[in-house]
Amino acid sequence: MPFDTLNLRLQAVAAASFGHCKARYGTAGAKAECEIDKDIGWKPTFHVKSGVKIIAVEVDDNLYPEILKIAAHDIGKSEKPIVVYQACSLEAFMLDKKQTQINKLKKDGFGIITVDDQNNVTIQNVAVPLVQHISEDDLDREIKGLTQKIKVAFRAAHTTYASDAGQGLQLSGQIIEALVIGIAKAMKKKGLAINPNRAVADVIDDIYAETTFAKYRGAGLGGARDFIKEFRNIASHPSGNAKLAALKLKKCKAGFFDATKLAKKLRDIAKKENLSIQFHVV
Repeated sequence: MPFDTLNLRLQAVAAASFGHCKARYGTAGAKAECEIDKDIGWKPTFHVKSGVKIIAVEVDDNLYPEILKIAAHDIGKSEKPIVVYQACSLEAFMLDKKQTQINKLKKDGFGIITVDDQNNVTIQNVAVPLVQHISEDDLDREIKGLTQKIKVAFRAAHTTYASDAGQGLQLSGQIIEALVIGIAKAMKKKGLAINPNRAVADVIDDIYAETTFAKYRGAGLGGARDFIKEFRNIASHPSGNAKLAALKLKKCKAGFFDATKLAKKLRDIAKKENLSIQFHVV
């Protein structure tokens, strides 16, 4: 019988949460206590497939068991987009009164499923593939030092990214474009021959050509030009199989972080050149 290594209460949690996941994602690829991949040492309590994604669930009333940390390490090297949940009894969830372990699970990208005494299932925290996950703490570290308006824009992009990595990357790219246009407008006010109404790539080339900005060609400007070209390509990459989907998510995550770093470099350029830039994301 499936789940017979669990105690009676956890067997009920496993059965209810497995039934919920099969109803939500379908029964194709639904397996109990089987490996996900030969390169992943962890065998979840059960897993199901949703398109090219795998939803894997560990059933345990010990919040954040050590096995999930091992799983995360292996999944990070995997070529599959794997979403990981911990399922537990509602009682165990409620006992974490200060939500210490709950917040650790959320921070590290794990979803949480609870099952009450009547076997009612609740998704307490929705997860995305671990290769896609960017925590709020990581985001805050990345945007530290930016203006409040730019921080708000990145947080909005991050909210979108959490549900749609490609679209979130697009929004982070728009932040970089807005900073470039802001710099161009400020340069024009100073009397430089810059047309901020051209295509962003052309505006970057015009700024790049300005002799006074030559020292920034290898820093913010060159990076912005490459990034704007690349992020559009990444966001439109196909993800028709698990390997391509995982690759796209990894690139989206790296691209999002690249955008935050570029934003800081562009702000530094503006400060060094005494440019008062207006920031507006369309």
